[in-house]
Amino acid sequence: MTKENQGFTFKQFHVNHHRCAMKVGTDGILLGAWADIQEAQTLLDLGTGTGLIALMLAQRTAQHCQISAVERDRATAEQAKENIEHSPWAKKMTLYHTDIATFAQNPPHLFDLIVANPPYFSPAQDCKTPQRNLARYTLEQSHNDWLNIAAQCLNEQGKIQFILPYDAGKILQKSTALYCTEQCDVITKIGKPAQRLLLTFRKHPAPMQHSQLIIYDENNQYHPDFVELTKAFYLKF
Repeated sequence: MTKENQGFTFKQFHVNHHRCAMKVGTDGILLGAWADIQEAQTLLDLGTGTGLIALMLAQRTAQHCQISAVERDRATAEQAKENIEHSPWAKKMTLYHTDIATFAQNPPHLFDLIVANPPYFSPAQDCKTPQRNLARYTLEQSHNDWLNIAAQCLNEQGKIQFILPYDAGKILQKSTALYCTEQCDVITKIGKPAQRLLLTFRKHPAPMQHSQLIIYDENNQYHPDFVELTKAFYLKF
């Protein structure tokens, strides 16, 4: 099998990830499927990586909607651009090879929906490459930094939606001046505590919504809620 065939094939698109530090994973798929696109015509994926989440948003939105994706690592940005160009939605998508903070200083417009699957962990043991360090660790920007950068690009009525580890998500809710209006607890398996949070932030207050999403049932089979959320993407559903 060639490297070009070692990617991930979904129902309507394929993602190559052999040049990306972080590969296609469940967290990105969860955010791409869960994000609220109902009133969004301009959408932004910060730190797009492979382009996965941006492509999922492109699949879910009308043709007139515009999807922007930002990636700082050159090799990753080049691969994301190729994944976008080979998808059915290349005309409605734009890839920006730049740092998210630089992008936020002069965005092309303000956005209705901004999503991010940011680096999760505080610096620990070095990864094999600097590229993976940047993708995995919050080396230069904290989660609060990511949220503030997103807020610079958000219109007044828009939403920011992140996926984070549970503890990191709870800390972020307490440390931001934005309003957290939605929390979805992601439970890997029935009976276990939540490991991830899907969060929505807005510039203005709104009633808090709290839900949960279970990936596996007690028999290690995909839970019906997870199947329903992701069936438009996974070939196995």
